[in-house]
Amino acid sequence: MVKMFVLLRNTYTQCSRLGIINKFTCRTALNCSVPPKRTVSIIGGSVALNQRSFSDKPHNQKTTGSLLQEKMENKTEKINVNKEELKKRLTPLQYQVTQEAATERPFTGCYNKHYEKGVYRCIVCQQDLFSSDRKYDSGCGWPAFNDVLDKGKITLHRDASIPGMVRTEVRCSKCSAHMGHVFDDGPPPKNLRYCINSASIDFVPLKPNSNIASGSPSTTASFSKGHVKK
Repeated sequence: MVKMFVLLRNTYTQCSRLGIINKFTCRTALNCSVPPKRTVSIIGGSVALNQRSFSDKPHNQKTTGSLLQEKMENKTEKINVNKEELKKRLTPLQYQVTQEAATERPFTGCYNKHYEKGVYRCIVCQQDLFSSDRKYDSGCGWPAFNDVLDKGKITLHRDASIPGMVRTEVRCSKCSAHMGHVFDDGPPPKNLRYCINSASIDFVPLKPNSNIASGSPSTTASFSKGHVKK
């Protein structure tokens, strides 16, 4: 009980320092009517406030929970990734997010306010996951999509890592990289919000006069600067 009190006190202190305590009150943090993503963790020497819904409406796990029961047709060929090679290829944050299910700080990801036409791919295996046509501004601080390119592109997992809370985790179906979570407070008609870390995806712009995205990710060269806040 003492440890829990210390954790909550430290969380409140860190939120106050970041100037976002007005985004969710202490009552919300304790009552959990709007579920937090995970416990507060430290990434790059700064507090990583995990993805959460800032909606005032009570969270309902029916929609996202029912997704887990759907028989999603998945014909994607799975691959095994070499963790040591990934550590060399990815930035520390990209690795922590995709391989350790960490979460980047809100409003710091390079794709949060990115609305160029194209396709968002898994940073690990380059599988196409989300279209810019499905991206919208949810105000939560992370890239948000109301649907995926295809159900077979992702896998959904029951996440009960926080006692008393059940969420739906989103992973790439090809390499099993952690992408984020899906919530049921998105826009109609599906009312879904795929809350995705910028560190877990790359972007490929559309070809001129084409509806098909191809080529190399346009932001890879400056990717680490876009994510790691000094």
